[in-house]
Amino acid sequence: MKKTLFSTLLLVLSFSIYAQNDLLNASKGKGNISLDSINAASKDTAFWFFPGVTGLNFTQTAFVNWAEGGQNSITGNAFVQLNANYRKKKMLWNNNLSAEYGKFYSSVNPNFHWKKNADRLSLTSNFGYQATKHWYYAALVNFRTQFSKGYDYPTDSTRTYVSNFMAPGYLITSIGMNYIPNKYASLYLSPTTARFVFVRDTILSIRYGLDEGKTVKAEFGAYAVVLNNFDIMKNVNLNSKLELFSAYETFGNVVVNWEMLLTMKVNKYVNASVRTVLRYDDAVKSIQGATEDGTEILGGPKVQFMDVIAVGFAYNF
Repeated sequence: MKKTLFSTLLLVLSFSIYAQNDLLNASKGKGNISLDSINAASKDTAFWFFPGVTGLNFTQTAFVNWAEGGQNSITGNAFVQLNANYRKKKMLWNNNLSAEYGKFYSSVNPNFHWKKNADRLSLTSNFGYQATKHWYYAALVNFRTQFSKGYDYPTDSTRTYVSNFMAPGYLITSIGMNYIPNKYASLYLSPTTARFVFVRDTILSIRYGLDEGKTVKAEFGAYAVVLNNFDIMKNVNLNSKLELFSAYETFGNVVVNWEMLLTMKVNKYVNASVRTVLRYDDAVKSIQGATEDGTEILGGPKVQFMDVIAVGFAYNF
């Protein structure tokens, strides 16, 4: 999975659909607020939009004298997506915070009842200035990490520490061009991108492609982001984000992060969703096995894949 791997992958990019809010009405009798000042405030704030969604997914399974067997379990997962987007004349500025955290409880293992099943924190800011009808000069900053310690469980009685907040953490800063043909898709291209990998706990440095004892790795290369957000049919929405990065020092080895979310709305507050994440990073070591004491044996890079199917509560605003 090296040289020229993912060279052509769908052209899709996501955009929030904005709803514009009415601005402040002046009450009669408050004469120290002038019409000019209200108009000035309107010009500054009417171009900001703040869409978002938050929700909670929960599942519970219990068995009492069940002949076929099974294990009691509880799963809880909370998520939030907040946006602050600005659009005025030729300028646009999109900001997104996406966070998710979940826990899984199982009665089977007395040593580790609670395990983490979701942990994600992502911040993105993208500023653009229109150059032509569909092309924008653009600057982008993206940060991604997790909230808390993560473990792998090589055996029922052992666990191995594999991640933490800012271990790893990824920061991308870049300047490029953004192609936006419509409100459903866009493509960001940058030949001038700096990518930083942070591992604040040096125990994990080698696992995430850093030299032993190092906490920061910097790379310079080319970067592309393909986003798509559209309704497949009524109450069924597909959101996709594909990121590709290749450092010039090892050009052709592509770092891939592809997230997709399919949401099916049941009613105003209840929905079902299918979320998948596909990742590949030539520098991240895979787990080949474990020794008798639970120490992991690291191998070469592999494609990483995760999927979550959930039904729960969600509120859009």
